[in-house]
Amino acid sequence: MKKLSADTLNKFNSDIISILSADRLESYEGSIDQYYENRLLALQAGHKIAELEVFLRNKLDFCLKDLVGEEWIRTPKSLEFVKEKKEPIETLTHSQILSKLMLGEVIALINTYKIEHYMIDLRDMDLKKYHWSNNGFFKIDGKKTYFSNVAKVEIVLCLIREIRNRCFHWENFLKTRLMGGITYPRITTVYPKNQSKKNRTIIGVMPEMILEFLDDLLRSIKNPTIEKFQDIEMKYKGK
Repeated sequence: MKKLSADTLNKFNSDIISILSADRLESYEGSIDQYYENRLLALQAGHKIAELEVFLRNKLDFCLKDLVGEEWIRTPKSLEFVKEKKEPIETLTHSQILSKLMLGEVIALINTYKIEHYMIDLRDMDLKKYHWSNNGFFKIDGKKTYFSNVAKVEIVLCLIREIRNRCFHWENFLKTRLMGGITYPRITTVYPKNQSKKNRTIIGVMPEMILEFLDDLLRSIKNPTIEKFQDIEMKYKGK
């Protein structure tokens, strides 16, 4: 294998296009500023998602310890949704298993035990706030069925997971969909998932509403400490 010269390596280091990847920058219209605007949004959203993830994981544990038992996490029903960890499950304490749960596992357990209504109260949340096309209902045989709190929680959990995945993989938050000359969110989920396409409704969050959406969820917990720390200042140097 040939050796790379210091000049060759320094050429790469000095070229921001090479570092960020020209292909990746295409999704930001070639704009480096837009790329870093997205990075800043991901960092800001990541802090809020981390708070929500910790809350959901420990609220799940709190509820199921009371409803199922102290060692609910070791039951066959629970372990079916817990992925293999680096260490064998049997060698880990309850707390260690819990701390290693990914958000997807937490959401699957919430859905499996049907405890959405215990997790968070979203009865006053208006989903239209995050895009005007969001409905507050779905249809069954043409009849409107308005979202219950459980339905809203299920929708929100899917949206949190979608935002989290984009956030922690540094994907482009700023992308939207253009249909018929109208701009729609790219971050979306459908409800209910087990219905035919004609009976499902799409709920989405626009890029400029992501932080507001996460803030509304944090405020709905009604914990003064969480509200105190839900914002952390992040800005570019010199701004």
